[in-house]
Amino acid sequence: MARPFLTVLTSQLPTPARRLYQDARRRLRPLIKPGAALPKMSTYPGHYALVRSVVEGLRTIDADFNFNPRQLSELARVVYAPANEGLRQAARLKRRGKIDYLVAGPVNALFLDECDGVLRLPEIDRLIVAHEWALDLVRDAPEVVAKSVACPCGVDADLWKPSARERTNIAVVYWKSGDEAFCEQVEQVVRACGLEPRRVRSLHGDHEIFTSEDYRRLLDEAVMGVFLSTFETQGLALAEAWSMNVPTVVWDPQGPAVWRGHHFQARSSAPYLTPATGRLFRSIDDVEPVLRAALVGRSDFRPREWVLANMTDAIRSAALYDIIKRGAANAAATR
Repeated sequence: MARPFLTVLTSQLPTPARRLYQDARRRLRPLIKPGAALPKMSTYPGHYALVRSVVEGLRTIDADFNFNPRQLSELARVVYAPANEGLRQAARLKRRGKIDYLVAGPVNALFLDECDGVLRLPEIDRLIVAHEWALDLVRDAPEVVAKSVACPCGVDADLWKPSARERTNIAVVYWKSGDEAFCEQVEQVVRACGLEPRRVRSLHGDHEIFTSEDYRRLLDEAVMGVFLSTFETQGLALAEAWSMNVPTVVWDPQGPAVWRGHHFQARSSAPYLTPATGRLFRSIDDVEPVLRAALVGRSDFRPREWVLANMTDAIRSAALYDIIKRGAANAAATR
């Protein structure tokens, strides 16, 4: 069987011995532990939202690829490795001549010294960043910037799709940054504007505080989303709200921010927000006029239409696939 053009690698290829052990364990488990459920494994190892979007998008467009093959003979010569476990193995394989072109990002690391300097691996040919402003975080390494290109991932617009239920006066308050007193101030303004705030707590780098089901249910009732985050490299939760046809009012302080001990100046809290999807505010004094204006002009927003035209899994994966194909072709031409 011919190898595909591309492999998406987020788990290490098992060694032959490891593969034999896994196969034997799988066969023997029903005998040793009859009726016991198999250990729960993620369908999309790595950063779940990004990996799911890439893999499902590539499947939708019938791309020539495979996902986490189990043996080296199935590995493509072009590899996209957005998880560090797979990326480090892919770098070793490239040094051995088993891979021709290696792509990483955007979730391997944000800063040059994160994860033992994984972004500086010389074997990386192309680095995907979620938005161009994230390049500010790696400016001290011109060689990393030179190989970087912005390409956000998509959302499942069939899953994140509003039902026919009537909207209520709920406003989802997505609290990711700022202290609780600030969040409470915002919620007071939301009430003053005639809406009932429903808080969703989140944190940078923590994707398990709330469930997608609860978030989607709230969005399906809401007329507006209010987002509080000091920075976003893409803003997937925003895209999910837009896909649910919920416009957003977003705090965009463009000030000091922190990520895993790294202090930096943020450039955006909603890098992909447009006039079709919402409005920005900078301080607590701006919340009420911006929110009232957004409510008055709510019929002018077209958030779901924007997502369907710009940020579905298929659209974003097609863009990523094109970036990888062009890069691999250029690299082959210069070898």
